[in-house]
Amino acid sequence: MLTEIDKERIRYHLGYLETSFAASIQLGLPRPLQTVFLLEQSMELLSNQYAIDRCLRILDVLDKIECQLQEATEYLVADTLGNMSLHPLKSKGLLVTDNLEREYVRWANRLADMLGTPLYPFSDRFMRRGPGTSVPVRN
Repeated sequence: MLTEIDKERIRYHLGYLETSFAASIQLGLPRPLQTVFLLEQSMELLSNQYAIDRCLRILDVLDKIECQLQEATEYLVADTLGNMSLHPLKSKGLLVTDNLEREYVRWANRLADMLGTPLYPFSDRFMRRGPGTSVPVRN
């Protein structure tokens, strides 16, 4: 069985609100009622110890990437250090944090797939923007 702390980590990394559940729109933002029941149910149904261990490993990876994102903010002001470039994809408009964000989304998707639940659709961290983002155009 997952502990309450593990469940909270899952909610956080999948982008779900960490507030009590109420049926409403609050401050113009939809509450997670549409999909949160899927997440809560899937966390309760996860009973195989091998699957729980895999889930915890993925959570550890997500925690680690988030820590790397926090540490990477120190390197955003530098471009080169001797022969080492801290922004190898700068020519493509990408920073170290962009790569970490992409990796974070990859692992969050693996967690969501494993649990059979969607990422929270209104979470800012999973909305695509920047290089490679398509923007709808109207005539």
